[in-house]
Amino acid sequence: MTRNTLSDLSSVTGAIFDREYQSLRPILDAERRIQNQLARLDMQLQQVRAESTRNASYAITGTDMLWHGWESATRRKLNMELARVRASKIAAMNQLRAAFGRKQAVAELNRINSEHRRLAKLKSQAQQPF
Repeated sequence: MTRNTLSDLSSVTGAIFDREYQSLRPILDAERRIQNQLARLDMQLQQVRAESTRNASYAITGTDMLWHGWESATRRKLNMELARVRASKIAAMNQLRAAFGRKQAVAELNRINSEHRRLAKLKSQAQQPF
Protein backbone atom coordinates (compact mmCIF):
# COMPACT_ATOMS: atom_id res chain seq x y z
CA MET A 1 0.00 0.00 0.00
CA THR A 2 1.32 3.42 -0.86
CA ARG A 3 1.65 6.23 1.61
CA ASN A 4 -1.01 8.30 -0.22
CA THR A 5 -3.46 5.41 -0.21
CA LEU A 6 -3.02 4.89 3.52
CA SER A 7 -3.33 8.61 4.14
CA ASP A 8 -6.54 8.75 2.12
CA LEU A 9 -7.86 5.65 3.87
CA SER A 10 -7.03 7.19 7.23
CA SER A 11 -8.94 10.36 6.31
CA VAL A 12 -11.95 8.39 5.14
CA THR A 13 -12.11 6.15 8.20
CA GLY A 14 -11.71 9.20 10.44
CA ALA A 15 -14.56 10.94 8.66
CA ILE A 16 -16.78 7.87 8.93
CA PHE A 17 -16.04 7.60 12.65
CA ASP A 18 -16.86 11.29 13.15
CA ARG A 19 -20.12 10.88 11.22
CA GLU A 20 -21.15 7.88 13.32
CA TYR A 21 -20.25 9.74 16.51
CA GLN A 22 -22.33 12.75 15.46
CA SER A 23 -25.29 10.52 14.59
CA LEU A 24 -25.19 9.11 18.13
CA ARG A 25 -25.46 12.55 19.75
CA PRO A 26 -29.20 13.17 19.07
CA ILE A 27 -29.99 9.69 20.36
CA LEU A 28 -28.12 10.39 23.60
CA ASP A 29 -29.91 13.75 23.90
CA ALA A 30 -33.30 12.05 23.44
CA GLU A 31 -32.43 9.44 26.05
CA ARG A 32 -31.38 12.14 28.52
CA ARG A 33 -34.58 14.12 27.84
CA ILE A 34 -36.81 11.10 28.49
CA GLN A 35 -34.90 10.19 31.64
CA ASN A 36 -35.38 13.77 32.89
CA GLN A 37 -39.11 13.55 32.17
CA LEU A 38 -39.34 10.28 34.10
CA ALA A 39 -37.43 11.83 37.03
CA ARG A 40 -39.79 14.82 36.99
CA LEU A 41 -42.77 12.44 36.98
CA ASP A 42 -41.29 10.61 39.98
CA MET A 43 -40.96 13.92 41.84
CA GLN A 44 -44.55 14.80 41.02
CA LEU A 45 -45.70 11.41 42.26
CA GLN A 46 -43.90 11.94 45.56
CA GLN A 47 -45.49 15.38 45.92
CA VAL A 48 -48.97 14.03 45.19
CA ARG A 49 -48.53 11.22 47.69
CA ALA A 50 -47.37 13.66 50.37
CA GLU A 51 -50.24 16.03 49.61
CA SER A 52 -52.88 13.29 49.51
CA THR A 53 -51.97 12.12 53.02
CA ARG A 54 -52.48 15.68 54.27
CA ASN A 55 -55.59 16.46 52.27
CA ALA A 56 -58.38 13.87 51.98
CA SER A 57 -60.38 15.95 49.49
CA TYR A 58 -58.42 14.45 46.59
CA ALA A 59 -59.70 10.98 47.43
CA ILE A 60 -63.26 12.20 48.02
CA THR A 61 -63.53 13.93 44.64
CA GLY A 62 -61.74 11.13 42.74
CA THR A 63 -59.04 13.48 41.59
CA ASP A 64 -56.37 11.15 42.90
CA MET A 65 -57.66 8.31 40.68
CA LEU A 66 -57.65 10.55 37.62
CA TRP A 67 -54.15 11.79 38.35
CA HIS A 68 -52.80 8.28 38.97
CA GLY A 69 -54.36 7.12 35.70
CA TRP A 70 -52.67 9.98 33.86
CA GLU A 71 -49.38 9.30 35.65
CA SER A 72 -49.51 5.60 34.76
CA ALA A 73 -50.29 6.26 31.09
CA THR A 74 -47.56 8.93 30.87
CA ARG A 75 -45.01 6.66 32.54
CA ARG A 76 -45.92 3.80 30.18
CA LYS A 77 -45.56 6.08 27.15
CA LEU A 78 -42.20 7.45 28.34
CA ASN A 79 -40.86 3.97 29.10
CA MET A 80 -41.87 2.74 25.66
CA GLU A 81 -40.20 5.73 24.05
CA LEU A 82 -37.10 5.18 26.20
CA ALA A 83 -36.96 1.53 25.10
CA ARG A 84 -37.21 2.58 21.45
CA VAL A 85 -34.46 5.18 21.87
CA ARG A 86 -32.21 2.70 23.69
CA ALA A 87 -32.70 0.15 20.91
CA SER A 88 -31.59 2.72 18.34
CA LYS A 89 -28.73 3.67 20.67
CA ILE A 90 -27.52 0.06 20.68
CA ALA A 91 -27.58 -0.04 16.88
CA ALA A 92 -25.75 3.30 16.66
CA MET A 93 -23.17 2.16 19.22
CA ASN A 94 -22.52 -0.99 17.18
CA GLN A 95 -21.95 1.14 14.08
CA LEU A 96 -19.68 3.45 16.07
CA ARG A 97 -17.67 0.48 17.38
CA ALA A 98 -17.21 -0.84 13.85
CA ALA A 99 -16.11 2.59 12.60
CA PHE A 100 -13.71 2.90 15.54
CA GLY A 101 -12.28 -0.54 14.79
CA ARG A 102 -11.70 0.37 11.15
CA LYS A 103 -10.09 3.65 12.18
CA GLN A 104 -7.79 1.84 14.63
CA ALA A 105 -6.89 -0.81 12.03
CA VAL A 106 -5.90 1.86 9.50
CA ALA A 107 -3.89 3.70 12.15
CA GLU A 108 -2.06 0.45 12.93
CA LEU A 109 -1.41 -0.10 9.21
CA ASN A 110 0.01 3.42 9.04
CA ARG A 111 2.24 2.73 12.02
CA ILE A 112 3.50 -0.56 10.57
CA ASN A 113 4.06 1.03 7.17
CA SER A 114 6.03 3.89 8.74
CA GLU A 115 8.13 1.43 10.72
CA HIS A 116 8.89 -0.60 7.59
CA ARG A 117 9.94 2.54 5.72
CA ARG A 118 12.14 3.61 8.63
CA LEU A 119 13.80 0.18 8.83
CA ALA A 120 14.29 0.05 5.06
CA LYS A 121 15.91 3.48 5.17
CA LEU A 122 18.24 2.42 7.99
CA LYS A 123 19.13 -0.77 6.15
CA SER A 124 19.91 1.10 2.94
CA GLN A 125 22.04 3.61 4.86
CA ALA A 126 23.92 0.78 6.56
CA GLN A 127 24.69 -0.87 3.21
CA GLN A 128 26.08 2.29 1.62
CA PRO A 129 29.85 2.58 1.63
CA PHE A 130 31.39 5.48 3.50
